Amino acid sequence: MPDFAANTAIIGAGLAGLGAAARLGRSGLSVDLLEAEAGPGGRLATLEITETGRQFDHGGQFVTVRDPALRMVMAGLLDRGRAARWNAHIVRLETDGSAQPHPVERFVGMPSMAGLAGGLAAALPLTVRPHYETGVSAIGGEAGAWMLRLTDGTVAGPYNRLVLAMPPHAAASLLRDRLPDLASRVGSVTMAPCWALLLTLPEGRKPGWDAAFIAGAGGEDRPFSWIAHDGSKPGRTPGGWVAHTAADWSIRHRQDDPALVMERLRAAFTALTGMEAPATAARLHFWPEALPLAPLETGFIWDAPNGVGLCGDWCLATRAEAAFISGHRLAGAMGAA
Repeated sequence: MPDFAANTAIIGAGLAGLGAAARLGRSGLSVDLLEAEAGPGGRLATLEITETGRQFDHGGQFVTVRDPALRMVMAGLLDRGRAARWNAHIVRLETDGSAQPHPVERFVGMPSMAGLAGGLAAALPLTVRPHYETGVSAIGGEAGAWMLRLTDGTVAGPYNRLVLAMPPHAAASLLRDRLPDLASRVGSVTMAPCWALLLTLPEGRKPGWDAAFIAGAGGEDRPFSWIAHDGSKPGRTPGGWVAHTAADWSIRHRQDDPALVMERLRAAFTALTGMEAPATAARLHFWPEALPLAPLETGFIWDAPNGVGLCGDWCLATRAEAAFISGHRLAGAMGAA
């Protein structure tokens, strides 16, 4: 049975949770990092198609680096081979069909996006103890002595402080019984869903670019906000393509029959790229909470009297790096050096 004996618990090992854990751990604080999935990463995820063995980065596509703290972390990941620069031809596809260059430095995980989170987790200080496949179903106790009921029925704690590094609605659900006012604030943040279309096409076929942001996204004829040749990333197998639907389209069609969504999206992909994929070469994944529509822009939430903090991209901005920065800044507010 796992030993839960830290003074701080972080629920969620995506970029936000990893950012908070790293900074708290470096300050010498003991941390239990609890993650429901089998490994870290959250929406920095990789899906393997069992029938073909092919992998797709079906969640976060890349990470940009603007923050100095994240730049230092990324340098370490590059040195250890857990990240690489994505030097691809990335454009903005205009409504008139023209493709305008979109030159921003972008980084990807190695050998997949999940590898980037794995690299961060591997470098955590010894005072941080990850517990994977350890979901949290309820929060009990009180300030200074928080208890966590786990999905297997056991209880972890007491903890002096809690960090919830997860989507806002999941966080609000856990907080509702103990801290209803905080839960109401968190639950007001809206996250848009996203359909991810995964396609396998013959190698060598490209529309003249490796990845594209889609101008005018969200209409019925332009459902995608992003299309990328996953195989153009370092270390990937050529031929895999990933397309993400825009927030407006995703909201309108979140309840649709997946078979109908697949048909519409395959047709839209062909119209935008000139490439056609048979139904047997296509897969679909639905992200229920993919993108914050109106981030709080506060960076994080820290309820000092109760010792409860929250972090994630939804606290700051609609970029993957915002999640890490949010967790890092929250740790600073909690007293970490």
